[in-house]
Amino acid sequence: LPNKSMKGCTKIVLIALVCFAVSSCDGLERRGSTLHSVLRALQFRVTEISSLCPARLDRFDVLFLRQILTVLPHEEIQKIQEFVKGGGTLIAAGDDTELESLFAAYGFELHTSESSLRYAERIPSEPLFPARPVAKIRSLANVVITGTNEDVVPLYGRGTKRIIVTLRHGNGRVFLMSCPFIFSAPGLAYAENATFLYNLMSTVPRKARIGLAEYQYYGSGATHSSDPLMALLFETPGGLGVLYLGVALFVFLILRGRRFGKPLEVQETHRRLSSEYVLAMTALYQKGNTRREILRQLHAQLRADLGARWNVDINLGPSAFVEEIAKRSAPTEEIVELQELFTEWEPRGDISDAQLLEIAKKIEAYYEKTNMRRMHRA
Repeated sequence: LPNKSMKGCTKIVLIALVCFAVSSCDGLERRGSTLHSVLRALQFRVTEISSLCPARLDRFDVLFLRQILTVLPHEEIQKIQEFVKGGGTLIAAGDDTELESLFAAYGFELHTSESSLRYAERIPSEPLFPARPVAKIRSLANVVITGTNEDVVPLYGRGTKRIIVTLRHGNGRVFLMSCPFIFSAPGLAYAENATFLYNLMSTVPRKARIGLAEYQYYGSGATHSSDPLMALLFETPGGLGVLYLGVALFVFLILRGRRFGKPLEVQETHRRLSSEYVLAMTALYQKGNTRREILRQLHAQLRADLGARWNVDINLGPSAFVEEIAKRSAPTEEIVELQELFTEWEPRGDISDAQLLEIAKKIEAYYEKTNMRRMHRA
């Protein structure tokens, strides 16, 4: 039995692993982007924010938005700002008008430059990332960031043109960029851009949870179902995994031949009451006047069960048998009840059906009162 149980548990674990692997493949979009792969290689926990996985900001340490092509509503921008105030990091890189509202929330605007900035130089004399300073990055930027903010630190640009700025907001930090090219597959092929991304991610904790949205951002409240439970089950990888696991377990149990419900014990301990047994036996042996034989069988059964419970020799006489049970710290009231039952085992003369039934009921009551198992059948 232990070996069969272990084999069953092993099968269930394998099914669970397969189900969650399948669900993780179904649930996320754009897993193959270069930026996603690089962040994963840097040991960050990255979740693609998609229509199936809306942006639950409280689950992330970093919100990374790149080249978003949908206008962010005012309510969503407020949620992002609250996320940053609480200690989160916002990285937003884009040069389209869809991100203007997010830049404006921090006091900045996006303006098209007269000439393209193929390269951008570090603006501060002291690098923000002294361990691996990058003096110049390949930007290919056509849009610059304008506006003033007393807490802003311009990081990269050329002359008065700024394309990367940073500022603190509450307990968190914001990085705004008008050069999404540096995070694209061609952009990250340049060593200086890859180093800049490494420096940028060194400002967040190791193995931080990153919510990554590229081209589409579905918001922190986006779901496709009015029922939250149904949305959780059918529109998230974890929910799909639970569904797959439930179906697999159901099929496994059916194929194994198991029926649902509480398994019956191998040894039945209580199928009939003693009183039912007496009534049946009395009806069968009434003509032969075998009531004494039935009483003897009840006697033998109870004596055997008591002997097994208290480890007493069942061949002792009634008085010695009870005394041995008393020596084993049996309750006083139980000893008294046993003595009364023993005196009724040897009635004078013949006994009637009513007397036999009464004795059986008393024995049954004793079993129930002491919770004694029936180990033997006479």
